[in-house]
Amino acid sequence: MPPEVQDVLARLAELSGKLAPQQLKLARFIHFNLRGVAFMNSVSLAQAAGVSNPTVIRLAFRLGYSGFPEFQKALQSATEKQYDSLERFQGDPVSEEEDFFQRVLSLEFHVLRQMKEKISEEAVQRSVELMEKRKTVFIVGLLANTCLAEYLGYFLSILRENVQVLTDFDHEAYGKIRDAGEDSVAVVYSFPRYPVGTQSLARLFRKEGIPVVGITDSGMSPLAPLANVLLEAPMKFITFIDPCAGAFAMTHALLTAFYMKNPGKMRKKLRDFEEFAAGKDLFERKDIDIVELV
Repeated sequence: MPPEVQDVLARLAELSGKLAPQQLKLARFIHFNLRGVAFMNSVSLAQAAGVSNPTVIRLAFRLGYSGFPEFQKALQSATEKQYDSLERFQGDPVSEEEDFFQRVLSLEFHVLRQMKEKISEEAVQRSVELMEKRKTVFIVGLLANTCLAEYLGYFLSILRENVQVLTDFDHEAYGKIRDAGEDSVAVVYSFPRYPVGTQSLARLFRKEGIPVVGITDSGMSPLAPLANVLLEAPMKFITFIDPCAGAFAMTHALLTAFYMKNPGKMRKKLRDFEEFAAGKDLFERKDIDIVELV
């Protein structure tokens, strides 16, 4: 049975990690140009995406359709439902009656549930292993993604040395990457609308032989093909403001897994930080010992 027509974009994202390179190129082109491709014939679609006509036909079969006409019908139906370029949160009949403040909370709960169902424990552990063993950890987040990079950078720098947070693609970032060498790893955040500089930095890391842990919203993200390890944190929208609960939760999970990899060593790092914080008089609450929280 072919998938329901409204599921075509979700199906593309679900299979992205299993597609051949040319099929993945086509899938990403469709995902980001849905309105333009929905009424193309297979030859026109192949030419626009820069792939062969057989690749278009094979992708239709790979997705479970009987042929291109049925695949095209699904794309057209999806176009009717997608009234803008970002995935909006529709909610359920109950949430539609909520006031705007409650709908925002419902959105974040929805995204967290969706992420929990899709998260790969293997990918998380592979990311932690890279963050633990490499000499330098670069953390990248540009524009609206800067807050995510700084969040990870602050806590990770308490737990290990040589953490570099990059929030711009400039000559200084280039120099740091060039000088760090291959014994490094990059954790890169890229969420809609995907800042161009983010992908440029990811390509530079790959060129320098530095593995990339990509944290993004789906396998259709422009960051996905540049990532050695991909962690997906879905993102849906109510307004222009990025709903980052999923991305922050993913980061929290990464940090916790990093800590639990070597609790004894991490407790010592935390104790060192607490002594530094006390000496600098950094916090009002002197009675809270974060080491005892773990």
